[in-house]
Formats: sequence, structure tokens, C-alpha cells
Amino acid sequence: MGLVSDIEKRLLEKERRLDSLIVKEREAVRLCAKAIKEVHLGNFEEAEKLLAEAGRILEGMGKEASGMEKRMSHPNAEYAEGMVYLGIARDGKILSQEEVGVGDESYVDGLLDCMGELKRRMFDHLRKGERGEAERIFGFMEMIFAEVGPLHFSGALMPELRRKQDVGRAQLEDARGKLIR
Repeated sequence: MGLVSDIEKRLLEKERRLDSLIVKEREAVRLCAKAIKEVHLGNFEEAEKLLAEAGRILEGMGKEASGMEKRMSHPNAEYAEGMVYLGIARDGKILSQEEVGVGDESYVDGLLDCMGELKRRMFDHLRKGERGEAERIFGFMEMIFAEVGPLHFSGALMPELRRKQDVGRAQLEDARGKLIR
């Protein structure tokens, strides 16, 4: 009969594109995780190279993702997290959305995710007896949360926002408790 033969061809093509995107998504996320590890180690140049490579992959994915933009949300948030964390650790500044180059939701998610890395960095400084630097890092945590903590959007638009805000709030309070001691 052939009622769905054209549909099958289109869906097979879409599935092939999706499979390709999944492989690229995993690679970009892996590169971002490695970059964050390098930032923790103080290897900023290596982190920058890894993030640049992830950025190239994400750019290519963006062209392929037509009709599947949701696939881009997670890797773009990971990229934003890595870029923001590198900016704070290396340059002492929170990169703007424009400087990072991701969409609204990914930037907000990346900022919230970055709070965990900042808490870890703050604890590392406290462990080394570098209280002033720990307090400076805590200040970045406070700045980020002051901006993204009050945001409220539907779960249909930003499914992870509320949970990430709750995690960010808990990380901030835990970090504050460690500084008070």
C-alpha cells in the first residue's frame, strides 16, 4: 500500500541524525567535564583548549539539531558551566551569556551547576589555609545565587530549574557554614 513509506524514510533519517547528535553530545559533555577538572588543577590553558573543542562540537551540533533542539540543552549547560567556572577561576569574573554563547535556559542552568564547582574550589582554599581566597570564591557563589535564585518559570520551560535552585541554595548555605567556623 505504501501509506507510510515516505514517513518511514523521513523518520529513519531523523533517527540517523539523532544517533549522530547523541554521540557528539556525549563527547562535548566529556570535554567539558575534563575542562572543569583542569580548572580545579589550575591548568587554565588546557581547560580553555578543551572548552574550545567542545564549543566547536556544539556549534556543529546546532546546525544538525533542527527539530531536535532539546538535545542541545544539556551539553550547552555543561559548556556554560565550564566557561563560567574558567572565567571565575582564571580571570575573576563571571562571563555573561553573550561571552559564553549559549541560550537562555542553558546559561541559567550552567550558572547554577557552577555553584558546586565553586563550593569545591572554596573548600580547597580553606583546606590550604587561604581564607581570603575562599571568601572571594564564596562571593561569586552569592552573586550567582542572588541572580538566579529568585527566577521562577514553569517546569515545561525549564524542567530542572527548581531542583537546581534548591541544590544551589543548599550548597551556598553549606559553604557559608564552613566559612563561619
